[in-house]
Amino acid sequence: MTRLKIYSKPRGAGDQTSGGRGKLLRSASDLTRVQVLVRETLQNSWDAKLDEWVPAYGVYVRKPSAEAKRTLAEDVFTEVPPSLEVLRTSLAHPETRVMEIYDRGTTGLDGPVHAGEATDPGAPNNFNSFVFDIGTTKSDGSAGGTFGFGKTATFEVSHAHSVVYCSVCKNDEGQVEHRLIASALHDPYDEDGARFTGAHWWGDPNHDEIVPLRGDEARAIGERLFQTSFSDEDEETGTSILVIDPEVRVSLRDESATERVQVHDEVLEDLLVDEVVKSLAENAWPKAISTGGEFPPMIFHVYKRDEEIEVAEIIREGFDRYAASLTEVREQLSQLEGDAPPRSLQILKEKLEPITLRPARSFTESRETFFGDRRDNVAGYLHLMITLDESTGCKPGDRRALSAPKNRLCLMRSGPELVVYYYPVVDVELPGLQWTGVFKPTPECDHHFASSEPPTHDTWTPNTADTEVSAYMVRRTLDAIKKKTRTFLEVQKVEQSAESRSVRDVANALRGFVPLGRQEPGPERETSGRKPSRRRTAAASARPRVEVIDYHAAPDGHGFTVQFHLEASTDAQYVVRAKPAAQTADGSMLLEDREYSVTWSGADPSRPRHREAVYRGGAQGELKINTLSAIALDLAIDLEEAS
Repeated sequence: MTRLKIYSKPRGAGDQTSGGRGKLLRSASDLTRVQVLVRETLQNSWDAKLDEWVPAYGVYVRKPSAEAKRTLAEDVFTEVPPSLEVLRTSLAHPETRVMEIYDRGTTGLDGPVHAGEATDPGAPNNFNSFVFDIGTTKSDGSAGGTFGFGKTATFEVSHAHSVVYCSVCKNDEGQVEHRLIASALHDPYDEDGARFTGAHWWGDPNHDEIVPLRGDEARAIGERLFQTSFSDEDEETGTSILVIDPEVRVSLRDESATERVQVHDEVLEDLLVDEVVKSLAENAWPKAISTGGEFPPMIFHVYKRDEEIEVAEIIREGFDRYAASLTEVREQLSQLEGDAPPRSLQILKEKLEPITLRPARSFTESRETFFGDRRDNVAGYLHLMITLDESTGCKPGDRRALSAPKNRLCLMRSGPELVVYYYPVVDVELPGLQWTGVFKPTPECDHHFASSEPPTHDTWTPNTADTEVSAYMVRRTLDAIKKKTRTFLEVQKVEQSAESRSVRDVANALRGFVPLGRQEPGPERETSGRKPSRRRTAAASARPRVEVIDYHAAPDGHGFTVQFHLEASTDAQYVVRAKPAAQTADGSMLLEDREYSVTWSGADPSRPRHREAVYRGGAQGELKINTLSAIALDLAIDLEEAS
């Protein structure tokens, strides 16, 4: 079996130390190391996708087999120097785990394998860029990555600061080729009077310079180390990364601080996988949302103890609000492959807004520098919506615990559709409701926003953009987003306050026959919670009214059933109306017709109605209210004599 050869990089003029690369990545963000790792590897996978494939992205955390550990210690990480004693310790520990991250349906790490070899314009250079280079900017403006520092995220998660790359790609002759190389990025050190950067690679032992092991030998080692193989039949290409001895952040006893610990048991293994799933949901949910075609943009495979987690389903359940907004923006930008996917979401209010800018005449640049080929001066589209807040009652471990951030605007790039960050925008309280939204730049303006991102790609900072034009575009867009969002929410707040007061007044006036919420009445209770007096005056008993006999909530929370008696003259018919409203902290909000349905029993069949029914005085009836989602309800029952 081939044993790889180590190459430790000497320190030269202008070199950046390996430890400094990790600090640069961390200093720009509040994201955890695992979150950065998921974001960056996902972005790299998306940038490398093949046109004829739906790319797949997967994560597998496991305890390596004895054969795999022996291969790592004896054949891959050979001649480990004293400065990497942490790697030797990790490989020897009996509880060490590995984290396998892979993609398929991507180009793989193709291009030259010699660090100093130049490529022709437009030719692939993925191997050198990913394995050897740091800080390389992609020239393709539609790509998600721009700085190339994100690749150090894999080393930051590894306690040993070490990884193994295994890739299948097409070489210059168009033949499928296996490539394998290992690397460590650790602290700088001195040895025998010489200085070293702390960067190490293990590759082909038959070359004087460092190059990957290729061909059948690379394939043989890869199959012993990695769980996910490559299909020969389909000439499948892609890349697998093995993170050695991963760490995860845990809370300390007082929960006021955290620390990173090695994943050396199943509890921590599950915790790491849960953080991966959460990061995928929050950062890659657009990749699980259909564009109208047969498949979603990307396929996810995440495993917990050899059992696959339904990541796409979790995303579709928890991020349906953002998905609805994204679909509206995609449709506006003509980015749907077919019909927009149907939505069953109960939306109370929504609005699609173009962000149109008017650059000052003091700019000497042409309008094409700002907006490309667009003639409408639109920098992007903003979609906002208001829905009922259904987050209460969510328990840890429940899928809804992975639901999307609420009262936030999701900002994303146009082409990659990877989440940049969730922007709170403005602090507006809407009791019982939540608001969400999505903003995407137009494809023509996307490069302005890309240039304002830090190495972790998790914010837009106008002052750091490459040009004054880009700084202007990002700054003015963010200003416009904030203004439009504030106006949308403030108008809703005024409308909700007025409507709640109006509905509350009606409810108080009808409180003798209004069953409140989903509260179950006892045998001696009526809708007001008091036993009704049977000593009524003649005038009172003659007044038509609805007496609620019983009511109960639906088991799934989607409405309730009310049984009632119409106390009125048997010589007349009466129209009975149902007025359901959603409970809020500040009163009630009437539901729109599209948000609920009503079924009547015992009514006059010759006079069918929808929201109302006709009953003869003295009749008993039943109505069922069914809502689109599980919400707390108020119900008013009104009546008038039928004409």
